Amino acid sequence: MPRRPPLRLALLGLALVAGCTTQGAAPQDDSPVDVEVPVVDAATAATCARLFEALPDEVDPGVTRRPVRGDETLTAAWGDPPVTLTCGVPEPDRPEEPVVINGVAWSVRDIGAGFRWTTRSRAVHVAVDIPSRYENGAEIVNPLSGPVASAVPTTAPQQ
Repeated sequence: MPRRPPLRLALLGLALVAGCTTQGAAPQDDSPVDVEVPVVDAATAATCARLFEALPDEVDPGVTRRPVRGDETLTAAWGDPPVTLTCGVPEPDRPEEPVVINGVAWSVRDIGAGFRWTTRSRAVHVAVDIPSRYENGAEIVNPLSGPVASAVPTTAPQQ
């Protein structure tokens, strides 16, 4: 009968293999991200400031907050390639059925290199641009929906 290796050796082998698979991962670029800054009124700026106090440091495992160039009370970025958030954007112009995540209705539009998720039925609209590299935009928008729901009042019943 063949002898099995001791459990310790088997676990050590698994740990070595697991360690080898993460060594090739590229570090995240932490340089500031250029995000277009909208022109907003004082009430919108105050709402955006409340929102930005509640934004998470990470929107998906390994997709962490990065600095932005411009107004950090209206724009934010995470990850590499950067996921960007802009507060105070125009209302979406398409009447498509919204995607509702954690009580927040989002309009989703293909922007070529990814998708733009824009809030609907909110006093202030928020856009999140998600590059195509990220497979599921809903997973990225999910941790942002809670802060939006708590900081940005609705203007109409959610659909």
